[in-house]
Amino acid sequence: MTVFCIILLVVSSVALTTEVILRYVLGIKNFGLEKRFFNFHGSTIPIEDFLPHDVFEVLILVFSFSILGLVLTAMTMPWPLTVLCGLIFGCLIIFGKIHWFGNAVIFFKREKLPKDRPNVDDKAVCSRWIDGDGYGEITFEYKGRRYAINAVSANGTDIEEGERVTVVHREEGVCFVEREDEEIINE
Repeated sequence: MTVFCIILLVVSSVALTTEVILRYVLGIKNFGLEKRFFNFHGSTIPIEDFLPHDVFEVLILVFSFSILGLVLTAMTMPWPLTVLCGLIFGCLIIFGKIHWFGNAVIFFKREKLPKDRPNVDDKAVCSRWIDGDGYGEITFEYKGRRYAINAVSANGTDIEEGERVTVVHREEGVCFVEREDEEIINE
């Protein structure tokens, strides 16, 4: 089990370092790995917050799993229990990345979403699939910065990832949007 954890640690460390270099140092934003594996939407229990959604989060899960696996193996814990504890620990790290680390980065960068944005009739792009009766996410640009916000389909239709949308109504951090082609048809 020790050798297995060391191999996972080395591979995930190299992959995470490569990801950070490509994404932040060299400025490569899209190298084919940004697609999310799962399309979670509209659930009331945030189980999806504990699961990895893309390759970067899988690497974080493997890295944290291997670190805890090495510690527990050194403490002579049986391997099935080590694997279970490592997976649970990795899922908790993913949850922390989504909820605490992301918010901390935004806080320290002092990047806050403007209170009057997105405004009605603002254009945006659907960044996470919006089910007709569920939640998704849109991305819009304001003063050169990109912001993401939760969104709901105003007409009850599905909106695919990558489609251009228009904000119809906004309240309490959720935007009601419609596809641009629906907007033309309705007028």
